[in-house]
Amino acid sequence: MSTGEVNIAETIDRLEEIAETLEDGEVDLTTAKELREEADNHLEELRDALDVGDGDIIEIDGEDANIEASESATQD
Repeated sequence: MSTGEVNIAETIDRLEEIAETLEDGEVDLTTAKELREEADNHLEELRDALDVGDGDIIEIDGEDANIEASESATQD
């Protein structure tokens, strides 16, 4: 995995750790603010990593793909 890639599972685990720490309420305000900023950064990374376009998911099996490709070729 390159340095530009986000490890989604590890990022989610870290977000859960941050949430648990903040929920415990045993951190000072400065630490809580730092954890919140870290969580915001992780959430932004996840949003960017999971942004794959307009949200449409199309399932095509190999047979359908060949039919569509053949139809397109004959229409040109």
